[in-house]
Amino acid sequence: MSLQTPAVDPPEWLRTLPVAPEYHPTLAEFANPIAYILRIEPEASRYGICKIVPPLPLPPEEDTFRRLEASFASNAAASGSGDAPPAPTFPTRLQQVGFSTKNRRPASRRVWESGERYTLEAFRAKALQFEPPRHAAPPKNATHLQLEALFWGACASRPFSVEYGNDMPGSGFATPEELSASKVTAPSDVGDTEWNMRVAPRARGSLLRAMGRDVAGVTTPMLYVAMLYSWFAWHVEDHELHSLNFLHFGKSKTWYGVPRDAMLAFEETVRVHGYADDLNAIMVATGTSATERGICPLLRIAPCTASSTYQSGGPSSIQLDKLKFPKAVVGKGDVKKIS
Repeated sequence: MSLQTPAVDPPEWLRTLPVAPEYHPTLAEFANPIAYILRIEPEASRYGICKIVPPLPLPPEEDTFRRLEASFASNAAASGSGDAPPAPTFPTRLQQVGFSTKNRRPASRRVWESGERYTLEAFRAKALQFEPPRHAAPPKNATHLQLEALFWGACASRPFSVEYGNDMPGSGFATPEELSASKVTAPSDVGDTEWNMRVAPRARGSLLRAMGRDVAGVTTPMLYVAMLYSWFAWHVEDHELHSLNFLHFGKSKTWYGVPRDAMLAFEETVRVHGYADDLNAIMVATGTSATERGICPLLRIAPCTASSTYQSGGPSSIQLDKLKFPKAVVGKGDVKKIS
């Protein structure tokens, strides 16, 4: 007789977590990304994170899949994998979820280990077969809130590992050369617009147009492939730039953000509860320390993306493009913005 999955009762702090703003631009508003971002900036910047729902569909999945495979093959060739032609595989890292309650400095534990190489199909199959331990096992037809509750509960329970492919150059969108050759007069999907992650950094009005060479993750996108309970550490974007993220396919992804006005309070919370008030450990790990106390608000983006803003991601399966540029759950075809 199999053990029954424990009931999931989300804690009050999670049930009452504020939801970041969600925007639904018209096709005319969507035509100019920089102008639209500047338009919503006054409101979105108070939250640090938001979700933009495009008025256009996703590019065809088969085209996206083909471009992702081409990106992975190119990365494999650049890394000298020895394959001829290089296989469209990508490396993963093992991520630890949970920690021993005997560890007084949970934030200083080692959580990244080398994983394996996968094709997209192989990783998808493994993600579907993944069975978390009983204390993190979701019930049938689990809601987003139940998954979040299980994730945060697992973070403070017995450790287990998941796999995550991160920071990989490439994109599921068409290249500028493909767009030019297709001679599109009216966009049929998001990839035909300047929100295409290969195009957005140098879109009209962007200061990044002045950069003479590409920088991965800044002027060109990065790819991330994840499974249930994969996560990304709390962080401020490189050089405090805005960030755009696009979910190509897979389950929805939950993002959390801390408003910039709460940055010091958040750092204080991490110092006290993550590092057990050990300033030496913080200096080694981050090179920073916090000096002020206060209440630290947290936000989420509703199921379905503002300066010196902390963000973190988890706990659902994703495949997305990312660029540097409250909680949000981003679904396929949605854009998440950090400002």
